[in-house]
Amino acid sequence: MSLVPEPPKPNQEKLTGNLSQDLPNAFKQVNVVEDFKRLPEIPCARNALMYGIASGSGIGCVRFMSAGPKRAANWAVGTFVFVSSVAWTICRRDRAKENQTMQAIIQQYPERHARVAKERALAAKAAKEGSGTPSS
Repeated sequence: MSLVPEPPKPNQEKLTGNLSQDLPNAFKQVNVVEDFKRLPEIPCARNALMYGIASGSGIGCVRFMSAGPKRAANWAVGTFVFVSSVAWTICRRDRAKENQTMQAIIQQYPERHARVAKERALAAKAAKEGSGTPSS
């Protein structure tokens, strides 16, 4: 049981292994408008893009002061892509580690709960049997 919804799995049944057939089919599945509408729902996307935009803008401004606009734009785009990729990777790694920890806790918790419930039931049964017998 996962608390985070899993992304849809690619439909691998339609793959033929032929690149000239599979590539056009893959491009037909891309819907840019719907993908951008879904962007806020994607975990880590917002933070990664914000880090990339901020760092790309900063580096672009600094390079604009020392070099021309073309070089500044190249540095800004390169920095955006690099920082966004690194931030995305770090965030996804942290989420996977957190998800593993949650799954381990979820798997251990029912065992502890069942053991405590069993101990309480045995104690209640022993108390009931002990009070049911007349004392001499």
